[in-house]
Amino acid sequence: MSSMKIAYRKAASRISPKLSPSALSKIGNDLEQIVTNAPSSVFSIPESVRGDAFVINNPDGTSSNPYAQRDASEPKVKSDNPGAVVRPMGTSRRVFLINPSLTPTEIDGLAYRIRSMASSGGINSIVVANPMEDAECNGDMSDNNTCLPSFMEEGEPGKSMDRMIDGGGAYGKRQNFIKGILHERFGDGLGAPYVSSGYDARKIHEMGMSKDADRLDRELMTPLVSLSQAVRGSYDETINSSPSKVPVVSLPNGLVTDAGYSLLLGSYVLATHSTSFRILNPLRGLAFDPVGLSYLLPRVGWEFGQASSAHSTAIAFMMALTGYEANAEDMVSTGLATHYVGGPFKLNLLERTLSDLNSWDYQALFPPEKILYGRENEARPDINDPFKNLALANLIQYVSEYDAAGADEYGVYLKDDLDDETGLFLKDKDPSLTMPEERIQMYGELVSELVNWSATFGEAFEEPTVEGIIERLREVAATKAEFEGKLGYEEDVMVAEQAQSLVTNMEQRSPLALSVMHHLLLQGMEEEETLETCMEREKASQMRLFKKKDGDYERWAESGKGVGLVEMTQGNSSLIKEKENLFSGWAHSSVKEVTEDEIKEIVGV
Repeated sequence: MSSMKIAYRKAASRISPKLSPSALSKIGNDLEQIVTNAPSSVFSIPESVRGDAFVINNPDGTSSNPYAQRDASEPKVKSDNPGAVVRPMGTSRRVFLINPSLTPTEIDGLAYRIRSMASSGGINSIVVANPMEDAECNGDMSDNNTCLPSFMEEGEPGKSMDRMIDGGGAYGKRQNFIKGILHERFGDGLGAPYVSSGYDARKIHEMGMSKDADRLDRELMTPLVSLSQAVRGSYDETINSSPSKVPVVSLPNGLVTDAGYSLLLGSYVLATHSTSFRILNPLRGLAFDPVGLSYLLPRVGWEFGQASSAHSTAIAFMMALTGYEANAEDMVSTGLATHYVGGPFKLNLLERTLSDLNSWDYQALFPPEKILYGRENEARPDINDPFKNLALANLIQYVSEYDAAGADEYGVYLKDDLDDETGLFLKDKDPSLTMPEERIQMYGELVSELVNWSATFGEAFEEPTVEGIIERLREVAATKAEFEGKLGYEEDVMVAEQAQSLVTNMEQRSPLALSVMHHLLLQGMEEEETLETCMEREKASQMRLFKKKDGDYERWAESGKGVGLVEMTQGNSSLIKEKENLFSGWAHSSVKEVTEDEIKEIVGV
């Protein structure tokens, strides 16, 4: 380190006790940029390592920092909250996802933050989660405006009903317990919290970025690829980054859509009962964001040897073309999530334990080998390398109810030990010693509606074109008239209704976007394809859809219409559902009008 940097650091350490949190934050940012050559975008994601360098704003946009406004006569200044915040948790780090959509600058900054933290041996993990500390408002951080991890809040959740009603506890105040239950059930806006969409597609148009190919590539597409690689743990020599050492653990309590899946590409994805994933981009006239879904979806179930792998092609087309929303069971059954943890309160236990777990550098079972004189520079394997991150893996298994490979919280596969009749209880070696109500109930086979429907409509999704898929589904839907009202044919009627629902969903989407996504999935299925090649193809296709003159994206962005998400508003006596209006003025009235040349123009064949 140069003498100037050393002098700067010493000067900062002398004056820091006398400075305000905001001034300390500014000095810290400047020092980080000088020492690490960090990009300026990194400071869009605050990282507080001492004191409170920032606080989340009030709902009206004004600062909630008691020191921010020393004179009551000063006018209140409104500002936006950051999209994400990094907080230390002992030897771990927590990334708070404050807003469902990040700005392009924040995407780039978060990618750098995660990549630099993941390469550090001084921590043991990175936890990425949306705010669950205040369940009353589903992420309203007004009672936790300094973004403290849940276990650092006063008290413990669930000790008594009175405590939950009166307030306090790690998950925020319960001024109105009934309201809290409603919000937990229906969410503050979507029927579940909105975890991440990656970015706001309409703002990209408003910023003029969609018309500037170089800017779109530089400020949005490339940062999305970088964020996906950083979360996944890829090594990128172009930014002088060290290889990833510690895993990224994602705990999304709510809905994830499109580019938001870039935050679920880490080592562990812990699904709660509210977790779901959905692809909405075709409702905006867009295809896959460059996060690798055209590679990952056709391979669901492969990594863990799951039964869903037999239907991976149908699952990929069903999710991409119809916008089918995969719930927690679907995600674990297909490997889109690695573990199921049940309720979000498990985050408290996870954070508390991770804060005390040894850092990567100090995870060791054997003492280091002695270094003999004259052999200091000899390369030698790390005898403790097999034990790195092993304690974390065991912890994840412990807090989970089951994983994608079918093991329970103890890492045990119990199929052979369950009773033959129900498959829900451990077999009794001596039934006379155990009352029925005392038997240990285990989790039976997961039931995934996504996998079941994909198996049901597998032949339809094998059609070589989107038009062919729609026609085959229409044929199934037409059988409803034949079976409706007949005893014993209720299941056939249900299948016909589901087929019609899938057709309706596909007809609401941009015909060009559907055709492009279908083509990308077919290419992504090829054996020689890699995640990187698919991401590059997704990036090129998406950019062409963004900048297409009078294209479907431009029409959608200027229409002011939404993507059909359900908003829950409080009426006079109950919750009221309000659904966003869908756009329908696409350039093509149906997929029949989309030509092969148009598809190749977008995909770049």
